[in-house]
Amino acid sequence: MDLQSYQRSLRRLVIGGTATPDDPPYAQGLTGSTGLAVVREVIGFWRAHALERYCVLSAGWLKRQGRFEHEISRFIASGEFSPDVAEAGQQFMRQLSRDSDPLLQALARFEIALHETRTDPGQYRSVDWPCDPEPILAAILDGHEPEITGQPGPHRVTVSRALPGGYACTPLPEPGSG
Repeated sequence: MDLQSYQRSLRRLVIGGTATPDDPPYAQGLTGSTGLAVVREVIGFWRAHALERYCVLSAGWLKRQGRFEHEISRFIASGEFSPDVAEAGQQFMRQLSRDSDPLLQALARFEIALHETRTDPGQYRSVDWPCDPEPILAAILDGHEPEITGQPGPHRVTVSRALPGGYACTPLPEPGSG
């Protein structure tokens, strides 16, 4: 077996797969081993730590919802993440932006926009939210429960370094109201 095939079989095992009959005996012997479980746990810990630091808002919200560990496990199990923390963070947030929870979708898209616009004051991104994002963002950053205040209904957030505070929030008309 060539080195590339050997590495692929080890990678498949590490991300949660099982050995195949074509794998070398060493790889087949790793299935179910304590050593493999430890490697998976260490990789999961470091990936979670890196993503938590890069995706502060999304990770904070997921933790409040009790979903952080599950979403990290799901992301790792996909096996499709970059070793680069910034790229992996973007990949993770793109995964979250397709979640069934509209609030998590908006939060992940907002955080992507923050990263995309952080170095260029001429860039603008817009993100629609199902509600006023201000109390949600404040709760994540301050570590308290969100108090639903402000204007109800959908909002559009424009993100740019050129704006005071980095973003501006505007209420949108309710669907079907005009």
